Amino acid sequence: MTARKIAKNVPAGAGEEAENATTAFPVGHLTLSDKGLITEINPVGAKMLGMDRAKLVQRRFSLHLAAEDADRWQRHFMSALRKDVSRNCEVTLVRPDGSRLDVRMDSLRKVKDGHPPSVRSLLTDISERKRVQEALTASAGFSNRLIEFMQEGLSLVDSKGVHLEVNPALCRMTGFSREELIGSGLPHLYWPPEAHETIWDAFRKVLQEEANTLELTFMRKTDERFPVIVSPSAVKDAQGNILGYMATVKDITERKQVEEKLREMAASLEAKVQERTTQLRRLSAQLTMTEERERRLLAEDLHDNLGQLLAVIKIKLTTLAAGSPPSAVNEVVALVDQAERSARSITMELSPPILHRLGLMPALEWLGDEIERVYGIAVRIHGDLCDKPLGQEIQAVLYRSVRELLINVAKHAGVNDASVSCLCGESQLVLVVEDDGCGFDPTDHRGAMSGQRSFGLSSIYERMVNIGGAMEVDSSPGNGTTITLTVPCQIAN
Repeated sequence: MTARKIAKNVPAGAGEEAENATTAFPVGHLTLSDKGLITEINPVGAKMLGMDRAKLVQRRFSLHLAAEDADRWQRHFMSALRKDVSRNCEVTLVRPDGSRLDVRMDSLRKVKDGHPPSVRSLLTDISERKRVQEALTASAGFSNRLIEFMQEGLSLVDSKGVHLEVNPALCRMTGFSREELIGSGLPHLYWPPEAHETIWDAFRKVLQEEANTLELTFMRKTDERFPVIVSPSAVKDAQGNILGYMATVKDITERKQVEEKLREMAASLEAKVQERTTQLRRLSAQLTMTEERERRLLAEDLHDNLGQLLAVIKIKLTTLAAGSPPSAVNEVVALVDQAERSARSITMELSPPILHRLGLMPALEWLGDEIERVYGIAVRIHGDLCDKPLGQEIQAVLYRSVRELLINVAKHAGVNDASVSCLCGESQLVLVVEDDGCGFDPTDHRGAMSGQRSFGLSSIYERMVNIGGAMEVDSSPGNGTTITLTVPCQIAN
């Protein structure tokens, strides 16, 4: 008998009645010789056998057994006689008056120097337990053949928490024999001691119909923990009285191992996806920077080469011979002026020289004037010069993003003014573009974030993400729009 089996750390409630019931009933004691003869017996044992103590001494114990239990008892007796290990079995005693009594025998070998070994046995009356067990198995539709071949563990306990029946699957699962489990009370031998209160609380919820199944941790005889799913239910008689409880137990160790492997695989895949995403973001950022550098080079080429060439052509035209038709000369000069303005406009759109010469804030102030000149809306620029040494490509991305946002305001907001605020903090650079226009619902405005507009919010969002920044949109119909662009200083530097 293991230490766990005799320990009964039962919380107040279900298990106490079972323990009190065990200690409240008297127990029969008897000693059997190596021939199976009764050499000693106490009054309780004599009463169980239904005979006077004096007549029982030196009488063969097997004479008091039901015929169907003779072989079981013989195997139990011989096993107890050979080993110093506690053995138990259940038998039916038949008294001289024909009455029968179901008892549990717990036997242990007793050895004395110079004498043959004997067996000391305890007889516990289990007639009431048998009666309840029969009522429970009948009410629960318990089939011995069914439980024998079930793959899931199954146990049946009475209302006091005492095991009345278990199937072979539960014994294999826990490592305890049927004899060790039958008659043992709650908490089960296979409940981890530290989890008793948790398991009791879980069972109470199920029995109060707050849940259907429980995922718990059980303990094998070897003290190994293993995960299970338990499905308990109350067994009631025809009047609705609770006779006991039945529970199926499924070992989910393999399932848990598979789940753990899946979690590991998912974590590994997530790490790989994150790594690949970082690589793609880095590549995209490099492409964005390259694009900005190419824009700047093209703008410089237009300004330094084509612009100067057009200026020289204009000078040459105005100094042509006096014999040239003035109207023709003026027409050519006008076309050259138009070409020069177009080249200057393209240069400013691609990459304004003021951005690279004076910085972001002066470029934004110039941009505000240009938006007002071209689109007719006033743009207020707030903020001081940022002391962060911003890279030229980063400045170009921010400048073009603000430009496209202001053009969106001019085309879609339905207002006459807008504002741009520049906030340069210790950890980040923030640009805020605001208007009090018609606004929109960002969740429904598919064109804004799905790339359906060639210069929509989606292109700005992608551009900001590519350089490690972020964009937030705060808008709703009739309440204007606020769009915030953020660049961390470690990226902006």
